[in-house]
Order: sequence, then C-alpha cells, then structure tokens
Amino acid sequence: MSMSLEELSNVDISMTSAAKKEQSISDIPAAAYVITNEMIRRSGVRSVAEALALAPGVQVTRIAEYNWQVSLRGVNEVLFNKLLVMVDGRSVYSPLMSGSFWHTIDTMLEDIERIEIIRGTAGTMWGGNAANGVVNIITKNSQETQGHFVEVAHGERSYQELNYRYGTTINDKLTARAYVKGLTGDYYSMNDDLWRNLRGGIRADYEDEHRQFTFQVGGYHTKSDHYWYYADFYNDPADVFTYTTIDIYARGAYASFDWYEQTQRTDYELHVWADTNSTNEPSTQGEFYTFDVDALAHIKLNDRHELTTGGGVRAIHRRFVDHPDELYSHVEPWGRFSNDPTGTDMIINGYAQLESQLTDKLTSTLGAKVEYFSLNDTVEFQPQARLLYKHSPEQQFWAGAGRAVVTPSFVATKTDSYFLGTVEITDGKGNVVATAPGVIITEANEDLKNESVVTLDVGHRFSPTPTLNIDSTLFYSQYNNTLMEGESAWDCTFGQCLDGSTLPNGLFTLIESYGDGLDVDNYGFETAIRWTPFESLTLNTSYSYTQTEATCSNHYTCEIDAPAGMKTKYNSQPAHLVSVQSLWNFAPGWQLDLWYKHKSAVDTDSPYYKESSVSTMDLRLAWQHQPTWPRLELVVDGFGEASYSELQGKAPVEETVYFKASWNIQ
Repeated sequence: MSMSLEELSNVDISMTSAAKKEQSISDIPAAAYVITNEMIRRSGVRSVAEALALAPGVQVTRIAEYNWQVSLRGVNEVLFNKLLVMVDGRSVYSPLMSGSFWHTIDTMLEDIERIEIIRGTAGTMWGGNAANGVVNIITKNSQETQGHFVEVAHGERSYQELNYRYGTTINDKLTARAYVKGLTGDYYSMNDDLWRNLRGGIRADYEDEHRQFTFQVGGYHTKSDHYWYYADFYNDPADVFTYTTIDIYARGAYASFDWYEQTQRTDYELHVWADTNSTNEPSTQGEFYTFDVDALAHIKLNDRHELTTGGGVRAIHRRFVDHPDELYSHVEPWGRFSNDPTGTDMIINGYAQLESQLTDKLTSTLGAKVEYFSLNDTVEFQPQARLLYKHSPEQQFWAGAGRAVVTPSFVATKTDSYFLGTVEITDGKGNVVATAPGVIITEANEDLKNESVVTLDVGHRFSPTPTLNIDSTLFYSQYNNTLMEGESAWDCTFGQCLDGSTLPNGLFTLIESYGDGLDVDNYGFETAIRWTPFESLTLNTSYSYTQTEATCSNHYTCEIDAPAGMKTKYNSQPAHLVSVQSLWNFAPGWQLDLWYKHKSAVDTDSPYYKESSVSTMDLRLAWQHQPTWPRLELVVDGFGEASYSELQGKAPVEETVYFKASWNIQ
C-alpha cells in the first residue's frame, strides 16, 4: 500500500462478482461497490461483518460483542436469507439456520484484498439466495503476502487477539502462505461470558502464462460460555426453572480448488469446494457437509459478443437434532428439532449470459439460470436483462431487471421450533389478573412456495474530476411468497389439551406453522461518494434510503393495527443509513481516521419494533515510521458512547478501547 490516498481514489477499481470475470466497475450495469483493504484496515474493525457497514444499502446490527445481523435492502433479522455470502466464491450459507452465521465468517483482515458487494438480484450468475445481493470476500493471492506478518491486540472487556501469517515462494510459478488467528474476549459487554475464536488456513497459488490454480484449506472453532436456564414442567411449581451454564460451540473445515485456463477465444474455469460445519446452539444444533462443483466458459464469439455459459451441482448432507420424546421435561428458552433430521439435498443449475456491444457507447447483458432444488422438488427460472450507456469516460448510466429466488428453507420445511414465554390472563377488560407459563411451537410446512423477488433498478456513475466519484442507484423490488406466520391455534390452555391429555403446571401451548402469504414492495435510493479533496485526506461516504410496504391476508398479524408479526416487522425498518469514513494522513507516518455511522429511528405504533436512532463515531490513530517498521494503532469503537442497544431486546454495547501492533516482515 505504497500508493498515496489520491492515487488510490484514482485507480479504476475492478471486481469479479458481477459476471464471474474481472471487470472495471464502470463496465458493470448493476449496483456494485468495493470495500478495499485500505478501507477495512483504517476503519479499525475487528470482523468482516463490521466492515460491511461501509457499503451503501447494508445494515449491520451488533447483537453481541462478537455476533451480528447483516441484511441488504431488507428486514434485519437473524434468519436473513436473501443475501448470498461467499469467501473467494465459496458459499458460507448455513442450511441449519437458512442464513449466515456471521461470527463464523472471518479471516485475517490483513489478507483480504477487497470485499465485493452486488446490490440487487444476481440470480442468473449466482442462483439461490442472491435475491437482494451478493457479498464476496476476496483474499489476496499468496504472491502478495510473502514473509512474516505478526499482529497483536489488547483492549477492554478481556479482548486479546494474536495473528500470524507466513508466506513463501516455492518456485517462480508457485507461492503459498499459512496463517493462524486467535481471539478471546467477553461475549457481552455487561458480563464476563467468555468468547474464544481460533482459525487458520493454507493457500497456494500457481500461475503461468495461460493457466492458474489456487488451492485453499482451513478451519475454525468458536466457543462461548453463557448463563442459561431451562424449565422442567414436571417439577414442583415452585421449582420449574433450573439455572445453569451452557457452552456453545461452532466449528468447521473447508477445502477448495480453483482452475483458470486461457485460450485465444475462450477462458475456462473450474471451481470445486467442500466444507463441514457443526454447532450445538439450541436453535440450530446439528451438522452439515457440502460438496460443490461449478464450471463455466467465457467464449468470445466475435468482437462485439461474449457468451458466458456454465453449470454446477451442489450436494448438502445434513444431520439435525431429532424430535424429543418428551419436550416439556427440558424446555430451554428456545430450540429446534426435526422429524426428518438426516438427508441429502441437491441443487443443480445451468446458466448462460450474453454480453453484446450494441454501439460504441451502448452494451446489453441478457442471461438466465435454470435451477433445481431437491428439497422441495422445484425448478426455478432466474433471468436478467441489463443495459449500460457510457456517455463519456467520466459518466455512465445503466438499467436492469432481474428475478431471483431464495433457496428452499430446511428450517421452515423440515424443522419445528419453540420459544418459552409467559401467557398473560386478563379479565376481559384488558386487566392482567394472572400469568402462566407458555410454549409457542412453530411446526414445519413442507408445502411452502419458494420466495422470489423481481427487481428493477437504474444507476448513474459520475466522476467530474479524478478525485471525485459519485455512484447512485434507484431501485424497486417486489417479493412474493415471503415467509411469515401460518395457521395458529391454542393446543393446551390451563394444562388441558384438545386431545384430552393434561400438561402440568397449567401450561399453555400455542401451535403455529410457517406460511408464505406475505407480499412485499421495497424501494429506495443509494449513493456512494469517494472524494479526495487533498492528497492527505479521503472521504468515503454512503447513504441509503429504503421504504418497505408489506401486505398479507387471512392471518391476525395481517390486520392494519397488528402490533406484531412479520408484516409489521417488515414495515418497521429504519429508512436512513449513513456512513462517513475520513482517512487523514495528518503528518509523516501518522494517520487519524474517523468513521461516523447513523441509523434512523423507527417510530411505529408497535411497541415491539419501535427503535431509537443510533449514531456512533469510531476513531483510529496510527503511527508507522517507515513501511518496514511496526505499525501501532489506538482504536476507539463507539467513541464516548454509554451503554446502548442497536436493536430492541438485544444485548447492549458501549465504547470499547483497544490497542494493536502489527509488523509485516518481508
């Protein structure tokens, strides 16, 4: 990173995630954004998830010191299933939760070359779950990470981190590196629940004139200790709850092989990867194994037309927790189980995309993917059409339309979940006269339709000067068959059940199911501005405005004034997200970086989704006398902030101070 900040703002940033080939952002007819290594390092973040807040349209909510919810143009929840997340093209989607475990998605931040973000539908190239967008975390070629790198960090709330990486040159065509990363800290700011994270990996790269191979292997293990409780409803009423501790772990391993071959008219690619993941978290307890093969070819038909065609097969073998023989003798705060705990699911796809140079300034992109899901035996068609008009080297306009689907959910179609709570008994006038324990059970629904989205978007990129870049997008999305509450009915009241059986302690049970009757309209505006007013100062700004209107019928949560439910939750999202990152080299060897983040308030009639606005400022002060010297950093996350929650009902967070020292020894 010997380039000046002004030079960094002038380079023509490229990415590979839009069309599975390297392209300049100015050639991409879609909402594209790149978070560079420099932006990540100077933001002071300790995780990949936190860095994503630099991009427009991405909402990052911290729910613990080392856990996050991440969404793009949509409702922010743990089970966000409309964003495809990858590391070097390898999906890290978890079928055990129909979403992404962000606390397991990590690597050495120094080795991340960039994070590519496509906003909007990307189903043609990437298939299921690329409904609202794609996040692809691209790590550096091992040629760029030679020698030793050591990093140590220490801070508040028992935070300690130690990273080491070593890169070597085997011959003039083959390089490799290995790394290990270890971290400990308090999982929550208000207590000393311990969090531990250990991961490591090896990467090797071979490259000659027309051919390139990349091989990677690695794994991770996370563990956290928590104060916990469970209910045994067969105990004496005075001793229903038992308080204890629980150790939660998540672990996994992966291996991948990527092959690139160039010929005069055609470029070929083959990608093969496999992984295994497991966890004992009560709502996702189980393990899964994935094997994926994807092959494609970029064919130069003539000077004006290029065809990309390919296909792939993915096999997912799962082992989940079986349905318990007796649930009410050990009811945790939440949990999940399955009547079909073991099985293998297949996803098979084929796709083609044609890029055509219609005129010297106008290009078109037409493509489609056909994808088969064995989990519910369905076939989906995911087309897209896009236009790019290059008015000048400084100004481009683009427009696009596409359809994408969400991978059928194992969680919704094959598992039953429960939540432990309390039932309030009223006198008919709204006055609570008594309370009783209650369990809400949500049963699987194998008849769910696949969630789908059609998105229309238009964009404008403008670089009036070499040091100013403005990228803006307008979008409209229509979602169908979105997951919501299905049928529900009281199965047991005051311990008396409909089948004539009796439950102890006057237990109430409500039986629900998953439904697919929610339709959602989503529209908004996004802009990203990169500006270098002086050689020593760069500003990276992003702003997003989003409005969501959800409708449904035939369920009590669909009423206009319903205080809770998925319809109300979709309609109760923050409208404004702001991020401003300033990178300032204020003296030789010194850097002062500030990062302002703002999420607007949610003011609704619902007490469950009402949120206050959240504004924070992160600070980083760094010193490095020369590039070959160690780098010292002071980081303040949430400068001056007392305890606050980023989402109602989630753990509070507060100002965190830590120190970091790193040394890259070539």
